[in-house]
Amino acid sequence: MKRIHIPNMGPDKSKIPTAIAIGIRECKNVGISDLILITPLKNNLDSIVVGEFLGGDVSKRLMKGEKIPIGNGGASISHHSVSTILKCAAPKIGLVFYVSSEDIKKLDDLMFECMIFVPWLDKDGEEWSQKWNAETHGEPTFNSEIDLPSEVTTALLNLRACVNLSTGLAHPSDKKHAKHKFSELRAAGIKWNPLEVEKWAVRNGWKASYAKELSKLSSRYT
Repeated sequence: MKRIHIPNMGPDKSKIPTAIAIGIRECKNVGISDLILITPLKNNLDSIVVGEFLGGDVSKRLMKGEKIPIGNGGASISHHSVSTILKCAAPKIGLVFYVSSEDIKKLDDLMFECMIFVPWLDKDGEEWSQKWNAETHGEPTFNSEIDLPSEVTTALLNLRACVNLSTGLAHPSDKKHAKHKFSELRAAGIKWNPLEVEKWAVRNGWKASYAKELSKLSSRYT
């Protein structure tokens, strides 16, 4: 799962053509024709800065559900809100503008082949980029490496090997096993940052919401 962060703060139009160009490039790289533009709401694209850049006519057609050819490589762009994309089956390339930190977590669970995120507040983008070790277009995001004691990493690898990652800690036996691992680490005097556990988990096959749950559980033991 490729993740690309385009640092941004507020309604900066200069970032929009860059983001679209990267989206077209990624479509070409994986042989996908549909670039999905995702914004917080479905019915106001023509009144936000992305829609202003695309033009009123294009924005209105996108809001009606049309696909618009873009670039010269056979790609097209379509539009969804966070709520409508969650109902789609297996979206591939997502170009995400201005969604909240909570909504980007929901989108992460859709397992895009590539997601390009242009945040409204760049602290949201930095947090997301650090979690996924995303490619950053522009100034690099700081502190993207995972900082965990080797004992914690080993315990997480062992946990990953026996937990059903498609359900996270939903099964009582999986949750019990996770509790046992964290309890052993605490008994051994090992300390860790739960946020680093979340970062490790999303980079190692856990869905974003399940990684958050694992992090929250680990916080009870450190």
